[in-house]
Amino acid sequence: MSHSVPDSHCVFCKIVRGEIPSARVLETAHAVAFLDINPLNPGHTILVSRSHHAHLGELPEAIAAHAGSLLPRLCRAVKAATGAEGFNVIINNGPVAGQTIHHCHWHIVPRFANDSIRWPWPQGKYSGDELSQMKSRIEQELENAVRAE
Repeated sequence: MSHSVPDSHCVFCKIVRGEIPSARVLETAHAVAFLDINPLNPGHTILVSRSHHAHLGELPEAIAAHAGSLLPRLCRAVKAATGAEGFNVIINNGPVAGQTIHHCHWHIVPRFANDSIRWPWPQGKYSGDELSQMKSRIEQELENAVRAE
C-alpha cells in the first residue's frame, strides 16, 4: 500500500517518528538516513522517505528527486568515514527483489576488496528481436504514464 500517512506497523515509519531508536546520520524535511543495525559491512546506511510508500514506483517524483539529491553526499560521507574502496547503492522493490520492509528505501553499502559480498549477478542475453521488443514495450509504458499525468 502506498500512502503518505505513516503505517503503524512499519519499522521505518517507527524509526522516522522516533519510536524506535536509530543512529541517524542525516535528516531533512522529506528523508532520514541511519545506520543499518544488521550491516552488510560497517557503515551500511539506509535512506528512507519520511512518508510511507511501499516502493520506488509509488514514490512521488518530488520525494524521489529529493532522495536522489542526497545520495551523492551520503555516499561520499560513508566512503570517507569507512575507508571503503567503493560502494553499492541498492533499492529492492517487492518481495521477489528481496524487499523485506515495505517502505521505500535505499541501501548505501561500503565495499572493500576482500569483503564477503558477492557481486555481480549472473547476466542474461537477449536473442533475436527481444531487445527491440522490450525497448518498444518500455517506451510505450512511459508514453502511457505521460498521458495519464
